[in-house]
Amino acid sequence: MIKDRVLIIEDEASMAKQLKWGLADMYDISVAKDASEAKSLISLAPPSAVLLDLGLPPDPDGAEEGLRLLGEILANGYGIKVIVITGNTHKENAVKAVSLGAYDFHTKPANIDELKIVLKRAVYLSKLEKQVSELRSLIKDEIQFEGMIATAKSMMTLFDKAKKVARTDYPVLIQGESGTGKERLASAIHHLSDRSDKPLVIVDCGAIPENLLESELFGHEKGSFTGAHARQIGKLERSQSGTVVLDEIGELPLQLQVKLLRFLQEGTIERIGGKDTLHTDVRVIAVTNVDLKEAVKEGRFRQDLYYRLNVVPLYMPSLRERRDDIPVLAKYFLDTYSQEIGPRFKGFSPEAMDAIMNYDWPGNVREMQNRIRRGVVMADKEYIDTHDIELEAGKPGGITLKQARDQAEISAIQEALARHDFNITRAAHDLDISRPTLHDLIRKHGIVVQR
Repeated sequence: MIKDRVLIIEDEASMAKQLKWGLADMYDISVAKDASEAKSLISLAPPSAVLLDLGLPPDPDGAEEGLRLLGEILANGYGIKVIVITGNTHKENAVKAVSLGAYDFHTKPANIDELKIVLKRAVYLSKLEKQVSELRSLIKDEIQFEGMIATAKSMMTLFDKAKKVARTDYPVLIQGESGTGKERLASAIHHLSDRSDKPLVIVDCGAIPENLLESELFGHEKGSFTGAHARQIGKLERSQSGTVVLDEIGELPLQLQVKLLRFLQEGTIERIGGKDTLHTDVRVIAVTNVDLKEAVKEGRFRQDLYYRLNVVPLYMPSLRERRDDIPVLAKYFLDTYSQEIGPRFKGFSPEAMDAIMNYDWPGNVREMQNRIRRGVVMADKEYIDTHDIELEAGKPGGITLKQARDQAEISAIQEALARHDFNITRAAHDLDISRPTLHDLIRKHGIVVQR
């Protein structure tokens, strides 16, 4: 295993030897006796952390040279964490160093066990910040898709399918849990299509009362029912030449499912109380967090409408199915929302990032947005902590070993299915298991398989 690099900057040979001996089992240790040697070693191989004695030549009894070197290390852009080591009589210099940006300080003689704990946190934070910096560059250049951020293979496959289907006029069915970004994906498909300069109309089938939904979709003529004081143009008619997104299509009453099916088959609508048949040219994208296949079996959704909508099925993975994206999204939202009140955060504390990574995120991306927005408002330190986002590492957000195994299993299955365009035989071969075993695992975890 490759050890993380730690640089000891100490002019007293015995102290440097003691520190190196105590830490060599955990880290790749280098030693510099003065500022010049330290800067040379850092330029050759930047360490994750530095142990810095402020009393360096040419004035070992002062702190001027050590503080100057601290400033240069912090300004070099490597993200190195500096832990200052000083004598008991010079604590004020250590405090000054921390105010300038040092990660922590220890007094001589250093307690190796305590130093190991602080170093472990400092190295972890340094590596995390470097990863975030790299990911931030990727976000700008490579991993944005119409405002959606992702690095997971399953999302890359999804984006590729979305680009392809955007070039057609086929109906699209987007399924996935609440808060995953299904409506955003639907909007992306519209904006990438030839209809991008035409209307994009979104209808929330679950939020509109059933007795008003038909009128909302198809419109009505004046006097067609009590309260119809004027003609109303329906959302489908308003979408002419554009795209209509039927959000929560699984909540559509059976009676309206029949009328919607006729619209999809014939491309025509009739307003309530109207006599004229109106021809329409509308692209339909249906969105739902309901498993429509199960809804068909239960008689809550028409099979013929399901097949008509399911021409191009897309599945939006939950956050627990794309855990590689969790730190990327967390940092992206932190950067975004901190700009609203003025950038003042360096990132998340190690405990907060542990909690974020271990949490199941039942509300998915929407829940993460809300928690981090709340944290930006409530935090009063440079790093967002667990209490700021109302998560606790190892508490409700923590996971058992069984849950961790299940999550790993689900992630592996999802990625294999996505790689092989949901072909069960090829995915099973990729996972080195039999087809019946893969079917059993899919049923066990409730994984949606697109047909």
